[in-house]
Amino acid sequence: MDAFMQAARRLSRRYRPGLWIGAIRLAFDASVVETAEAVELRPPHYLVAVWEPPGWTARPDRPARQAVVEAPGTEDAVEAWRPLLPRWPQVAAIAAPDSRGALLELMRHVPEGERVWLTDEAVDWRLVAAIVLESDRHLEAYHREGLEGFIRACDEGDLERIRAEYSDRDPGFERWRLGLLGGGGAGGDDPQDPAT
Repeated sequence: MDAFMQAARRLSRRYRPGLWIGAIRLAFDASVVETAEAVELRPPHYLVAVWEPPGWTARPDRPARQAVVEAPGTEDAVEAWRPLLPRWPQVAAIAAPDSRGALLELMRHVPEGERVWLTDEAVDWRLVAAIVLESDRHLEAYHREGLEGFIRACDEGDLERIRAEYSDRDPGFERWRLGLLGGGGAGGDDPQDPAT
């Protein structure tokens, strides 16, 4: 059985207490760079993050597979329960040339024989990219450019969402304010507004 199939067999479709948690996301696409000497094809690269099972503690007298993990409620509640991931993963890495390579990289950081649940929930991908950018001494210039672009895109996406979904404007207060100032709205004198 090839390495990818072995890795895939260690994945769990559902979260269960005691599972390791992993996440994979495309960081930047493939690109082609032409120089006078050659044409270089750069593969897509993926970010990989790994978290130990919540409550997992390695001890010489207890194999990792027998980790003690508590989850709320009955078996049905455990079925629907999802762990609250810490913001900081135990491992952050970059992988190529495809999603298969990313899964193999993820499994390199999980103890042999342990199973993994892949999540896409509540992962701080900007942080994962920043960890890789700051800690991986083997990155080439194009890796750095791709990760910096990924971080910029995360920042821009966050800012766009903040502007769309958050405001200090309270419609009730605005109506009260307009009524207090004579109901006219535009052109009313506001003693707090230096422009009036």
